[in-house]
Amino acid sequence: MNELGVSVVIPTLNRDEFLYDSINDMLKQDFDKYEILVVDQSDNINEKVEELVKSNPDKIRYFRNLGFKGLPQARNFGWQNAKYEIILYIDDDIRSNELLIKQHASCYVDLEVGLVGGGIDEQHRVLDAKEPSGIFNPWTCTPHRGFASKNNQIVSHVPGGNFSVRKEIMEKVNGVDEVLNVGAALYEETDLSLRIKKLGYKILFKADARLLHLAADTGGCRVISDIPRYMRGLAHNRSLVISRHLKWYHKITAFFRLMLLGVSYSRVDRSLNPLFATFNGIKAGRKAGLNPVVCCNYRVQE
Repeated sequence: MNELGVSVVIPTLNRDEFLYDSINDMLKQDFDKYEILVVDQSDNINEKVEELVKSNPDKIRYFRNLGFKGLPQARNFGWQNAKYEIILYIDDDIRSNELLIKQHASCYVDLEVGLVGGGIDEQHRVLDAKEPSGIFNPWTCTPHRGFASKNNQIVSHVPGGNFSVRKEIMEKVNGVDEVLNVGAALYEETDLSLRIKKLGYKILFKADARLLHLAADTGGCRVISDIPRYMRGLAHNRSLVISRHLKWYHKITAFFRLMLLGVSYSRVDRSLNPLFATFNGIKAGRKAGLNPVVCCNYRVQE
């Protein structure tokens, strides 16, 4: 069997100081057939990153000034322009050893595996390695993480900052839904996982396909400082998942739980704005969940 090739896609936004190290770790991988696609939506290019790209034209394909800003869009740009059969998505603020790509690629010997999530450790906090990984609770529409586990297992969803997928499957499901590019783009990987699972593919958690998440406090798509905006995005995207994937009796409890979350954040904010934002997000998300997946065409000729 011919070795599968891997296209590593790194979406990035204003995190140049972290991006340089993340790319460098990818250049040191113990794997032959791979490429690195950097989808840079930053305002400016860092000189160190620019030099790194110029020094490795055979491995790095660098894209910027693409006319969009959004994690779902960047993911779709990545798989549409990838050369190889396996797409590996990583965050721009990570560190990894030289075996990350090899560990992901090894999972696809099993033709029933369509999606692989890798292990994640956090720089600033210790995670419970005994917690079960990738459980999705339909009663509350909650994707429980647990990706610090040391055990390989079948899961229901993958971590957005360390997962791989067959390119042909991204074609089948029409990629990541760009309607989920609201607020912090929460649940975009959950929706993708559930759609792939519906096709009958196995979703595997590979513990040794591991990286360290540095959790940069700037850049990316973080909006937690604006609580109403954060809650509108969370409610919109979670409601889309509820509307698209849950049974009617799960929807009742899931929407109720979501409203309670809006109440809780209103207490923290000491205003009704987060609750109103939650309500508006639910209304828009329910409607969006009834529509087909939105994925634009980003294919380019180099």
